[in-house]
Amino acid sequence: MAIESKTGAQVFTFLDDQIRAGSGDVILPGSKELSGVVKRYETGGENRMHTHPTEDHTFYVLQGEGTFRFEKNENTVIAKQYDAVFLPKGTQYWFESSGNEKLIILRTGTQTGSDRIIEGRLIKSNRTPESGVYIQPRELPF
Repeated sequence: MAIESKTGAQVFTFLDDQIRAGSGDVILPGSKELSGVVKRYETGGENRMHTHPTEDHTFYVLQGEGTFRFEKNENTVIAKQYDAVFLPKGTQYWFESSGNEKLIILRTGTQTGSDRIIEGRLIKSNRTPESGVYIQPRELPF
């Protein structure tokens, strides 16, 4: 009796010229436990102090530079290309593009924990709206 196996692995391109040229969020294949988003900002960013109370997440700067503020506006760090910022759940932060070129960052975290608190109000995650830009994985031959 032959047993057919199928991998759950997914292979996909997360950064190419077309992705670099756009703006907004690109949602990558993932799961409830691990998700990724490519975030692209000519200007601005996540401009209000907020926290994700149940999610650890990391920002990887792929292009440009971002100014991050932690806990209060005076606590400032500039993250440049190839820097990363790890934020344990409950960390207050916000960031903005602050370099001379578009800020492109890869954000990894969890899909289910991305709700946030802004000014004492819980805001449900809208990271994966139906109208979002989604990257499709390649078809694997096994």
